[in-house]
Amino acid sequence: MEKDENKELEAFYKKIIKESGLEEPPANFTASVISKIQKDVQKAEIFSYRPLIPRYVWWISAILLAIFFGYTFLEHENLGLIDLPKWNLDFFSMERFVEVLNNFRLPDALVYGSLSLAIFISLQAYLLKTHWNKRFIIE
Repeated sequence: MEKDENKELEAFYKKIIKESGLEEPPANFTASVISKIQKDVQKAEIFSYRPLIPRYVWWISAILLAIFFGYTFLEHENLGLIDLPKWNLDFFSMERFVEVLNNFRLPDALVYGSLSLAIFISLQAYLLKTHWNKRFIIE
């Protein structure tokens, strides 16, 4: 039964294909496809990739970072700790809590690292803002 149905469907499909015939492409089909490909290649050359942060900025940053780490490893005797000011928090009446806060010290490396991270995040936000503003200018 199923074989008879399959044979009928195949005969039906063959009949429809013979009646409709094969579709032929237009005479200038190949030329139009090639011209569109060439236009796409030309557009790709016009809008070439340009990085947001140039290569020389990355090299300068890497050199400065290497100098900083080299200095910290070679001259570790000069690196001290930053003391926070002594605060008078007697109104809390928790001597231990106040003692812990008074003895709290931040390492120089943490302060310098946090400061440089804040500077680089601000610089990146500014560069991204100017980059996106330039892309959406309507002329």
